[in-house]
Amino acid sequence: MFRAAVAGLLIPAAAVECEQVQLGDRVDCTRMDEDSCRAAGCCWGPVSPNPGNAPWCFFSNRTLQSCTLGGDAKEPFSDEEAAEVLRLFEANLDAEGSGEVMASPDHATGPGGDYYYAWARDGALSMHAYLQTKGAGAEEKMGKWLSWVERSMNQPDPNDVDILVEPKYLIPQGTPYTGGWCRPQNDGPGLRAVTAMAFAAQKPEVAGKVWELVRRNLDWVAANHSSETCDLWEEVRSSDFFWNRYTMRKALILGSKFAASAGKDEARAAKYSTAAKEIEQQLGDHVDASGYVFESTDRRKDTAVIEAFNVGDLEDGLFGPLSTPVVRTLATLSDLFCKSYAVNQQAAAAKTPGVLFGRYEGDSYDGGNPWVLLTASAATLLYRQAQALAKGGSMDADAKQVLHQLLGRDVTQQNLLGAGDALLLLMKKYLTNGMHMNEQIDRNDGSLKSAKDLTWNYANVLKAIAARKAAAATETLVI
Repeated sequence: MFRAAVAGLLIPAAAVECEQVQLGDRVDCTRMDEDSCRAAGCCWGPVSPNPGNAPWCFFSNRTLQSCTLGGDAKEPFSDEEAAEVLRLFEANLDAEGSGEVMASPDHATGPGGDYYYAWARDGALSMHAYLQTKGAGAEEKMGKWLSWVERSMNQPDPNDVDILVEPKYLIPQGTPYTGGWCRPQNDGPGLRAVTAMAFAAQKPEVAGKVWELVRRNLDWVAANHSSETCDLWEEVRSSDFFWNRYTMRKALILGSKFAASAGKDEARAAKYSTAAKEIEQQLGDHVDASGYVFESTDRRKDTAVIEAFNVGDLEDGLFGPLSTPVVRTLATLSDLFCKSYAVNQQAAAAKTPGVLFGRYEGDSYDGGNPWVLLTASAATLLYRQAQALAKGGSMDADAKQVLHQLLGRDVTQQNLLGAGDALLLLMKKYLTNGMHMNEQIDRNDGSLKSAKDLTWNYANVLKAIAARKAAAATETLVI
């Protein structure tokens, strides 16, 4: 059926067989041009436009495998491995004594080029993860980072945008990058404020100093939360990204409380609270008719939404880990990436649980691959679901059914732990140099590619490790 050998030659798949394969069911034959595709006996069918990133070269007799997250709970990282991740993470903080957080020490990688810059978003997220991981031991580096943030905010901007929404800075100079880039990036002010307030909560004596930083950043957020911005991946523009809205809401709600306590400023507390409510009223518009949460109208299926669920949750019930929209988003993206990547199809065929997550549907950057930091983010969400369930959290029948299908098992604390473990263990399988982690894992052969030692990778893996410990330590509530 697939192909026949004639005089030592491979006969390409019959056209009728190729035509019977639906676009969404194509299994990548991993050949990049028509001649090599047909020589391999595969089907060749260009697609344009191709929003789903369907392979042009595909098998005629293979069907897509269904992935499962149903695995037995097994600690993905030993204490020694976790310590190595932390060591690699710390090496990227306070770059050259500047207080800045480098995105990566890699100066020349693939299409991304030089990653040795300090991104505002990455820095805020990384330092928050460091504070969560090190606790009181984070004080020195946190202090240096806060000093750097203050310096960065108090300089002229060379790119005709507000300095608060500059995306990246030179190391060690601390001045904005002046080359062509997607500007502005409006998530920085809120993320900085959240991290600074978390530090003040741990070290109350810095609250007064932190308030000045928080006030300036959240004044900007309150006034500009609906303005146009670049997305998390610095590629498209919108005034309505879920990532921005959900994380800004958190910053403003926390900021309202902080304004009243540390700032003694009831007027600002009210202003921030009002702005948070305005954002909240728009969040429901991001739930697709099929039930999942989309990032924006022109970038619907995007794992930035899962990262938002983890970063922006206030445990107040809005997009909580067991809510139906969150569960459906996890299932939708798991299914998307299961079908998109050969490495996930190989795991499914081998009955290995787990899915590697990429950025969004149709991603083509450096080939469009799974990302370490996003696989870790999906694992973190599963661990948070395990903990919420153990604490007696409820879910409706629809969410429970979707999770049951995703796990292939009963929805229990242990099975959700096992699902998170399955993701991290599958990701860890492709690490070839200790705990060193590149930005991406090749979609076809699993080789590491793009920026080496990406700081955001280590931040998210450490958060996943912490989330797993918290979930495993939570005793199941018996009602």
